[in-house]
Amino acid sequence: MRNLFLVVTFVITASIVGALIHAPYLTNLLLEGYPGLVFSGRGEYSRIEGGKDTRQLWNGDIVAGKQLGHDLNQLFRGSDGAALLVARDGQLELEHYRPGIRANTKLNSYSMAKSLVGALIFKAIAEGRIGTLNARLSDFLPRYHRFGGVSLRALITMRAGLKFDNGRSNFGSDATGKDIDKSVNPFGPLARLHFRGIESVEGELSIREQTSGAFSYQNVNTALLGEVLEEVYGQPLEVLLSEKIWQPAGASEAFWRRPPREASVSAYCCIYATARDWIRIGIFLSENGTASTPFLPEPLWREFMGLDIPMSELRKDHYGHHIRQNVLDRPGQALQGSFTYLMGQNGQVLYLMPQHRLVVYRAGEGLQLLHSTLYAAWETLGPQKPKPSLRNESRAFH
Repeated sequence: MRNLFLVVTFVITASIVGALIHAPYLTNLLLEGYPGLVFSGRGEYSRIEGGKDTRQLWNGDIVAGKQLGHDLNQLFRGSDGAALLVARDGQLELEHYRPGIRANTKLNSYSMAKSLVGALIFKAIAEGRIGTLNARLSDFLPRYHRFGGVSLRALITMRAGLKFDNGRSNFGSDATGKDIDKSVNPFGPLARLHFRGIESVEGELSIREQTSGAFSYQNVNTALLGEVLEEVYGQPLEVLLSEKIWQPAGASEAFWRRPPREASVSAYCCIYATARDWIRIGIFLSENGTASTPFLPEPLWREFMGLDIPMSELRKDHYGHHIRQNVLDRPGQALQGSFTYLMGQNGQVLYLMPQHRLVVYRAGEGLQLLHSTLYAAWETLGPQKPKPSLRNESRAFH
């Protein structure tokens, strides 16, 4: 019996040592765990500095008196919803949380972070840091010369043909927005990217020539774009997000997850911010910045938002420049037209409808029907008030 105990102990010890040699970050994985919806503080994070004059979003009496309509309540409760906020004309009109979630609770973006990286790429073009999306990755990061002519456009539209991870929902990936897989391979390349940073996996990246140009959702595409942004600006990604989007939007302090070592933030995942701040970010993107300072020149903003995508493509749930587009066209519904949205795992969604000045934020533990949520939110708001100009200096959210 003693010999059997020694053999078993040896086998277990050898297995643990072998695992740690192959994946030295396993202790970090165990300590941090799978990225949760609510900010726990476990792991390593970089601070996203907020604005000094965080803007009031709402008339408290209006929000306090508004309850979820029947359909919206059913959708929210049936999908384990955590937060649902709706803003119209720059003013918060609906704010609802499940028990245990409050206005100051920081909630995970999951892959919504990708859309903000996409927005920063367009900002870099507007500011002349990047010429066009047709520029090659190797123009900015010469060590990727083996990728040949892989362009920023191929990366931002998920068509680079990179051979890396499986494109499922591990650590914030959201391949289809519908098919969720929470399995995690602790020895796979995505785990190494997540816990060691892009430098730890760059040597094993390659291009599948036969799939180049075809859509393939890969977290590593966003990680590479994050590297490009840090190179052309000479600043960390969290600083760029703070200066270019977060502070101008009037959002408060947030936290961006990073690997537990000296590495850049996880560009593809895990920004923790309050629901109200996600609404502020939505208003900022939907209205192209502020009245006095547009975020992007009008043509670039329209391109990023996908406002000129043909209807036939919208109906396919179009994936644009790290941001998605779809269309509301259900007969009998009051709300109609195209919408742009940021999406993360389990249906974390920030909906943008600039033509209606409508922004909706939903977070939860399960998927909530995409189109039905917008229809029900619009019905809950009731009749629309007259719209002020999009460029009115006295807009309500200031």
